[in-house]
Amino acid sequence: MTHAATVMVVLTLAASVVNYASSLIFSRLLSPAEFGDLTAVLAFAVIAAVPTGAAQTVIAERVARNLAEGRTEQVRWLIRHALGHVVAVAAMVGLLYALALPLVIQVLEIRAPGPAIALRPLLVLMFCSPVALGVLQGMDRFIAFGIMTLAIAVSRIAFGVPWAVAGGGSGGAVGGQAIGLAVVLVGAAWILRDQLMPRGTGAATSGLKRRPTPAAISASTAFVAFAVISNFDILLAKLFLDPHDVGLYAALATVGKVVIFLPAAVAVVMVPNAARARHSPGESRRVLRIAAVLVLATTLVAAVPAALAPELVIRVMFGGEYADAQGGVLPIVCAGAGLALLYLLVTYAVAIDDRRWTLVVAAGVALQVGGIALFHAVVVLAVLLLNEAASHSLLRPQRTGSRTP
Repeated sequence: MTHAATVMVVLTLAASVVNYASSLIFSRLLSPAEFGDLTAVLAFAVIAAVPTGAAQTVIAERVARNLAEGRTEQVRWLIRHALGHVVAVAAMVGLLYALALPLVIQVLEIRAPGPAIALRPLLVLMFCSPVALGVLQGMDRFIAFGIMTLAIAVSRIAFGVPWAVAGGGSGGAVGGQAIGLAVVLVGAAWILRDQLMPRGTGAATSGLKRRPTPAAISASTAFVAFAVISNFDILLAKLFLDPHDVGLYAALATVGKVVIFLPAAVAVVMVPNAARARHSPGESRRVLRIAAVLVLATTLVAAVPAALAPELVIRVMFGGEYADAQGGVLPIVCAGAGLALLYLLVTYAVAIDDRRWTLVVAAGVALQVGGIALFHAVVVLAVLLLNEAASHSLLRPQRTGSRTP
């Protein structure tokens, strides 16, 4: 498993590099204003599709726990049940988004409707993806998980760039990404074909009728709160800055996203291990702290060039048109490092089913909404300090006999 996890980390890091490359390509193919539209639309998609992160983590936790207990048939039933549930949710999301499309275009001030229209199929597919990723994660099939993650990143360039070059603009970039994701999901379905329970068991039907449980609501709330904290600034920039400045801020936000999700593989590996150790407080805390050290070490890779040569970072990534953004590189990298730790904590809390921790990250949203004048990094720091004081500490020594909620 260690070998597979190492390969997955390499593949996931490669996917991060490819995602960075796609942002670099689109920033040069599109004008700053068009790049701002693209970034705003994708930020909205991230916030709207946040429950998929919760669903993936919950599915991975349940698959890992049932396999550890030897209940393989329960896992097969769970996969078909989850598939029926997410397909129903995805269809509902697609319908609601179609009805709200004029409002989305107006609120985000999208100059052309193309990217907002193309976002609908992408959203539907994003809501279908957590089953495949969560099952692979829970089964410790990290190599397949890494390949799928890399394939999604590659498809963004392979399908999005030609469409944008052909005149599709930012809408072509979004539409191409939707096509690529569809191709990858078909491949994932083929990989997992032997894990699906056959029809006639009622698993998919019960999934269609499934109502959200308290655990699912808590997990979704935690991921939604994280998405708001990490993306709300982009939407505000779109609303209050002129188009050129939105493009500059979109470039900075892209740098921040690279830092946030560069160590994403650490959280992927942590989930099944934390799920198996959830009834052993000392072991689960050890898993968390090792993961936190790895996250910090990974983000340091991005922090060094940002501190030493911010102008070079901007010019290499986005070109001379974005030179005015160089003053914000180091702050956004620091904020990204804090958000990477926060993402790790969100994932850990969901993996061990700690529903009370949701209140911690929800308090962070209240701080951000109520204190927009504060810098983004200050909000993240406040949430991390609140976590240190009240929940899963990364620094305080564990008390003898203490128990994880």
